[in-house]
Parts: sequence; C-alpha cells; structure tokens
Amino acid sequence: RDSVPIQLTGTEWQLLQHLASNAGKVLLSSEVLTKVWGSEYADDLQYLRVWVSRLRRKIEDDPANPVVLINRPGIGYVFAPEVARGSA
Repeated sequence: RDSVPIQLTGTEWQLLQHLASNAGKVLLSSEVLTKVWGSEYADDLQYLRVWVSRLRRKIEDDPANPVVLINRPGIGYVFAPEVARGSA
C-alpha cells in the first residue's frame, strides 16, 4: 500500500488473490467462501465479513469507506483497484 509492502496472513493472501484474479467482477459471497475456505463454508457470510474487514484494514486508505474492496449487499464483493487509482 502506498509502495510499502504489507504483511498478509495466508488466508488474507488467498482471499486477495482470488478477488484480484477476478478484478472488476462481482463475486458471489458463496463463491468466495467456497474457493478460499471450501464448500463447508459456502453459507458462512459472517466468516467472510470478518476476513474482508481484516483485509480492508491493510489495503484500504479508509477501511470504513472502502474503494478497493467493495461490498455489493446481498450479492458479494468486487475488487476494484482501478477506482482507487483514478481517485488519487
């Protein structure tokens, strides 16, 4: 972030990697949960919210008002790094 490396846990890295490899696409929460944690977590939305929150604290300038990792209520998340670059 801001040209400074950040430390991510293995899980944070897997989550970011999956979101970034689908940048600009809205990913269903169940899809993200299944891809990162396995099918047994497909319905555990609170689990995903916690990890997204942790990741936002590390990659967003203002985690309370995210512009890179955006929630689509009732659907999932979209990773939009180009939005952050365009607003700088």
